[in-house]
Amino acid sequence: MATQSQGHLGFDKHVPLFFFGDSYFDAGNNNYINTTLRANYWPYGETFFNFPTGRFSDGRLISDFIAEYAELPLIPPYLQPGSHQFTYGANFASAGAGALVETSQGLESKYH
Repeated sequence: MATQSQGHLGFDKHVPLFFFGDSYFDAGNNNYINTTLRANYWPYGETFFNFPTGRFSDGRLISDFIAEYAELPLIPPYLQPGSHQFTYGANFASAGAGALVETSQGLESKYH
């Protein structure tokens, strides 16, 4: 619930963020699916994380900056192993994703 506080619009609690998209937003989901589109090797990740994270960037992504602006931690990839409560949201983006059939033909993944 938004509240007015000293002239600023604030929130009583954080609203979770959910990201959908392609490589501009993929925080590492492609590390956990059978695809050739991966960013889990150098130079990806070298300027911020100091190791490859699966992000298609040498640092942070647009989604990381949005989370930072919202005063949230980095939003984890949905497919990342481990127990996650997704209190702050989840990142469902996957490199190569698209709305059209022509997008990344031959790179389809099946989810059950």
